[in-house]
Amino acid sequence: MASSKKIKTRIKSIQSTHQITKAMEIVSTTKFRRYSLLAKESQAFSDSIQKILTNISMGVKAEKHPLFDGRERVRNIGVIVVTSDRGLCGSFNSSTLKELEKFRKKHDDQHIFIIPVGKKGRDYCEKRGYNVIQDYVGVDNYNMLTITEEISKVIVDRYQEEKLDEVYIIYNKFISALRSDLTLSKVIPITRLEGEENRGYIFEPSAEEVLSSLLPRYIGVTVYQAVLNNTASEHSARKNAMKNANENAEDMIRQLDLKYNRERQAAITQEITEIVGGAEAL
Repeated sequence: MASSKKIKTRIKSIQSTHQITKAMEIVSTTKFRRYSLLAKESQAFSDSIQKILTNISMGVKAEKHPLFDGRERVRNIGVIVVTSDRGLCGSFNSSTLKELEKFRKKHDDQHIFIIPVGKKGRDYCEKRGYNVIQDYVGVDNYNMLTITEEISKVIVDRYQEEKLDEVYIIYNKFISALRSDLTLSKVIPITRLEGEENRGYIFEPSAEEVLSSLLPRYIGVTVYQAVLNNTASEHSARKNAMKNANENAEDMIRQLDLKYNRERQAAITQEITEIVGGAEAL
């Protein structure tokens, strides 16, 4: 009976865990639907501003702008690392941080400055003593735009002050409910996009002022889209992880129930055998 009690205690423990993971799956599913919809809806705006930039960049090929042209020598590199505030989402954060380490090793002869977005990334960088410009935690639907605008301003200002020579971003690009692609992309300098040749565009007040206004906005949209895609991917990963945990818990409960019933039946059989044996002895 002692063995049966241990099995029963373990079943209750797994059932309690199952209740928690089931609740987390429901919450993550709700958040995933919200952020995946936002990611899809905002993509139209991102595509539009990219088309505008394509037309303008072809119209000002002769114009020089620091956010377009880059620098001959790259010494200081900024990296925006987008992670989550919470865990329980499988290898979601660890894959991002491994990509950061690969990037650091590849550029070990340059100075790397990091902007972590998310508690997991911030804690990781703090423990290793990395050069952190500024960190951002608690990013949600209500403050995401404000925070990404602040990040874009920080990196543009540092680039123009020649404190940074290049800026990259590492994030998970949302593809579907079952897939997200870990992405490393260059934010600054901006790659000139190819399009139709200039057909006599006239810029008012001037091409330089148009670029000075548009390019920081384009960078802001790029950072916003990356953080939004990463958030949708995070909730997708957590939803799938909790679903797998629920299925594993249910399998374990079924196996333990079967084992408990066998133990109980064996104990009952043993008691009947002892009773019959005692009666025969009398």
